[in-house]
Amino acid sequence: MINNVHYKIELLRPVELLCYQVAHYVLGNDYDAAEASKEALIELYQMPQFVICSEDERQSLAKAAAVRNALRHAGQRSTVQ
Repeated sequence: MINNVHYKIELLRPVELLCYQVAHYVLGNDYDAAEASKEALIELYQMPQFVICSEDERQSLAKAAAVRNALRHAGQRSTVQ
């Protein structure tokens, strides 16, 4: 189990910055982008196909997860204001 956790974390490292950059582009601020990208990384960690797909597919999954979570944050922010 521990090796599996470390392996997944190593697969997430190359997409960590990508998630943040995409979320920041959508949201336009550091705080919300950090929160959205954190949630995107958690989503990817829990996604079985993330482990078995190619690097290009992991990049695509990461972008999609970042956009999804950024839009969720943008929606939450607009309902609070």
